[in-house]
Amino acid sequence: MKRDLYILLTGFLSGLFFSFYLYRKRKKIMEKLNEIESRVRSIQVKNFVRSTVYETTSSIRKLLTNTKGVPPEEKEHILKKVEEKIRRLEEIV
Repeated sequence: MKRDLYILLTGFLSGLFFSFYLYRKRKKIMEKLNEIESRVRSIQVKNFVRSTVYETTSSIRKLLTNTKGVPPEEKEHILKKVEEKIRRLEEIV
């Protein structure tokens, strides 16, 4: 009985910490997206490039906010891809 309780408690705590980790990572990504958009506003660029950046950032936001029902391993994979795309956007800007 104690063993089952310990396993349940361990699973609950690990799920809690993993959720917190993903939440903080998502928050950092959203901050980076806001920073990129503010840089694009301040730079004089052509409308085409500006609209492309806005479309990309909005699609990334949608991807991050619509992750309900997705397994945690898949969420982490998605977040890694998003971070890679953000790095590319930062290099472009």
